[in-house]
Amino acid sequence: MIGKIITQGVILASKKNELINTDLANLISKFKDLSKEDKINLVSHFIDELKTQHGLSEQEIFSKEISIPVGVFGNDALSSLEAIVKYLKEELKLKFSKIGKLLNRSNKTIWSTYSKASKKMPSSFGNISRDIIIPASAFANRFFSTLESLVGFLKDLNLSNQEIALMLHLDSRTIWSVYDKVKKKKGMKK
Repeated sequence: MIGKIITQGVILASKKNELINTDLANLISKFKDLSKEDKINLVSHFIDELKTQHGLSEQEIFSKEISIPVGVFGNDALSSLEAIVKYLKEELKLKFSKIGKLLNRSNKTIWSTYSKASKKMPSSFGNISRDIIIPASAFANRFFSTLESLVGFLKDLNLSNQEIALMLHLDSRTIWSVYDKVKKKKGMKK
């Protein structure tokens, strides 16, 4: 009985994918017949829908690299790594293996981090600031901690310690201390 239900589920899923692919092929063939002005209007409409329905910025829409909005770090419940993993898993629907590759961490680490993050913060991020978008690759260098990578990236944007502290809900002295570690690791002079 269970096997039959699973088989029917697999058949339904494959039929759904076929329908999506057929619909997509029909849409693309119709798109080719549109004038340049109509194509621009249609694409603009799609972009507006992505912005309103999913809260994406144009930078996120047109970026080819997976990125994390700075707003995910503005909570008091999660560590930097937990916030990143939770965002990539829940908002971008990435698999643990993909997240592990992006962040240069093992699948077990990613799973464990997500498990802890889900317990600490069961709700979604909700409406978060997307003023600054940070590429996931900024967190791949394991020489730096996740917070060091984040602060280093934001300091490279010429933000002050106070501005960063407000974004991350941390004390500006913590930001100074973390950035001092980044400078020492990079061999920069004070």
